[in-house]
Amino acid sequence: MKTNRKASGKRIAVRVATAVVLVGACVSGMVFLLRQQGKENQLPISSAYASEVSSSKPSSSSQESSSKPVPKPVSITILGTGDNLIHDVIYKQAAKRADGKGYDFSPVYERVASDIKNADISVINQETVLASKVAPLSGYPLFNSPTQLGDELVDLGFDVINHANNHVLDQRQKGLEATLDYWDTKPVKAIGAYRNDADLENIRIVEAKGIKTAYIGITEMTNGLYLPKNSPYRIVYADNTQLIEHLIKKAKSMADVVVVSAHWGTENTFTLTEKQKTLAQNMVDWGADIIFGNHPHVLQQLTVLTRSDGTKCPVIFSFGNFVSAQQSGMNMVSGLLTVTMTKDFTTNKTTFTDMKFKPVVTHYGQHCAGLTIYPLSQYSDQLASAHGVRKYTPKFNMNFIQSIVEKNIPKQYLAE
Repeated sequence: MKTNRKASGKRIAVRVATAVVLVGACVSGMVFLLRQQGKENQLPISSAYASEVSSSKPSSSSQESSSKPVPKPVSITILGTGDNLIHDVIYKQAAKRADGKGYDFSPVYERVASDIKNADISVINQETVLASKVAPLSGYPLFNSPTQLGDELVDLGFDVINHANNHVLDQRQKGLEATLDYWDTKPVKAIGAYRNDADLENIRIVEAKGIKTAYIGITEMTNGLYLPKNSPYRIVYADNTQLIEHLIKKAKSMADVVVVSAHWGTENTFTLTEKQKTLAQNMVDWGADIIFGNHPHVLQQLTVLTRSDGTKCPVIFSFGNFVSAQQSGMNMVSGLLTVTMTKDFTTNKTTFTDMKFKPVVTHYGQHCAGLTIYPLSQYSDQLASAHGVRKYTPKFNMNFIQSIVEKNIPKQYLAE
């Protein structure tokens, strides 16, 4: 729920939460081999956790109770986005303020800012750490972004920040710690990277219009980098299905809606892996109501999976890049997915009732100049013809973009 930092004046309760990236169109082509540093210890699951259930009997007569009006169903919107992949050209562009001070990332997001603000809850996968206090800024292959980027995400209205991705350990444990320290100063929920076992068990809850929503972040890998064996910090890996099941079921006992941010799949392909498909269905069966997928850097299938009890659960396997300076035309196509969840107070059940996908295009000129995000509805062949990515993808045009959207997004879910 949005706070007074929003134009809409909505309230938020907040805090937060990884894709081997191809060299961007304007990023150094150096070859960098990441060396595996030894897997971290598997996190033991709590021996037990209690679902608190309270019940009370009204002192008034049943006639008086039945005369009380039943609240009408209430709906909220939960918005998800793709990888916020900050190559060095992006923060260097943001540093070019007229007054020569600080960073201004707002031109990157200005055309989609209203969509983020208008959603009751907005979620983003922050692909890079914000550890400028402990390490130099950097782009590919070991990313590190200025904390002013985080300031911009908060101003835009993001409520949940996922860091469960393959770049979360780019600056090792000190970078992870600095990133979490930064988010602790902001009114957001950070997921996908945790300080210790207790922090991992502390399910992040955001409430909007009386509907409680819970958030969990998982990742398939961290580019061969691992936390030290004695580290208290925790990352949830996708192969630890016992832990994931535990966390989802615990979240389900605490909230009306469970949202999982999943970093999985194979880069630069529209084809889903069997692991993606199997884990998605398992997580839905365990209680996940919405799955926001990322990592492949391209748009992948949007679908609805069915739980054994018949509940319908939206799943987008990959949003693609929300923003990046990568070199392929297919890396430029993404979107904003807004899911509507409705709570029926007579049954106390919250269900998926609608969703809309708004395609977006990351645009930049020669040498990545003027990098910004356009809604597809505001894009044109004229803009596409001037896109710097045409150096690598000459066929990049409106038909190219629309074919990617049509291949992966069912027509009934496309925003008009």
